[in-house]
Amino acid sequence: MPIGNSLPLLKSRPERVNPQRTTATATASVEMLTRRQSAPALVIPPEETHIVLVTRKSPDTTAAGELVPSRKKVQSGIVAKGPLDTIRSGASDDFLISLLECPVCFGYMMPPIMQCARGHLICSSCRSKVNLCPVCRVSMTNIRSLAMEKVASKLVFPCKHSHFGCRARLSYAEKSNHEEDCDWRPYFCPYPDDKCSWQGSLKDVYQHLMSSHENVITMEGNDIIFLATNVNLEGALDWTMVQSCHGRHFLLSLEKIHLGEGCQQYFTACRMIGTMRDAAEFVYNISLEAHNRTLRWQSKPRSIRESFASFTNADFLVLNKSTVELFSEDGNLALNVVIKKVQGNSH
Repeated sequence: MPIGNSLPLLKSRPERVNPQRTTATATASVEMLTRRQSAPALVIPPEETHIVLVTRKSPDTTAAGELVPSRKKVQSGIVAKGPLDTIRSGASDDFLISLLECPVCFGYMMPPIMQCARGHLICSSCRSKVNLCPVCRVSMTNIRSLAMEKVASKLVFPCKHSHFGCRARLSYAEKSNHEEDCDWRPYFCPYPDDKCSWQGSLKDVYQHLMSSHENVITMEGNDIIFLATNVNLEGALDWTMVQSCHGRHFLLSLEKIHLGEGCQQYFTACRMIGTMRDAAEFVYNISLEAHNRTLRWQSKPRSIRESFASFTNADFLVLNKSTVELFSEDGNLALNVVIKKVQGNSH
């Protein structure tokens, strides 16, 4: 039959178009196969590429209409391609990565990857928290899925902070270290009181402090007086303010801590609401002046990325109770804080 005579037959039957799955079905018509051989001669720009598929019911299809790739027909030297032969590598990787999403924490499973008796996967940290499979509810095992661990070793994963803006893609060996130091990972509330559990992006930290911590005051300028009132009150106390200068926000904190019976210490710190790289561009000075005495301290501000709790290992100004009494007036301690840009970093 001439090729042209077969065209009305094709047009008279409805076509099923599925641009997201690439497949091909073998037909019994030599003319159809001959026509398919000429397809590579048609050049379409990549951005305009459309894959149009014509599928017909045959013994090779399941009830859901999916092709069974185990029955390929060869005719006139042409092999009918199965679905996996034409999947783009990027789409294939995304599909494999999706298989490694933990059904409990929804993070990506890194080796060791655990599985239940029916083969459902779960990450090792979630495995220690459950006794039943979260998918099929059978008892969990301590069997590792070595096959999926090998798959994971060949893939690159998005950073878990991608929804905050990180665009890095990493191997499973690099993923953990990157996420620990990722600039896009959420910031915790920098207020000294550790009762606040807020966390969010860097751009939202300042607004959180203003809206959720009413006792935080703000002052404009690179040279200000931070007045801590009633510093002799008993108990653990803190005084916090935000100093805005150089287009940045700096968090000034004075915290009083009891270390034992009759032993009190005051820790003073300047932290920048920014990254550690940004904080390295500045230097701050704290000076106390009263009763013909002067005490000066100079250091670089820390980033709020660093915890305020680890005082003993931090570069903070530490004052004991007797020193505070020497420089306080009427129970108030005035700290003169000056923040400058490091020479050579101004721009």
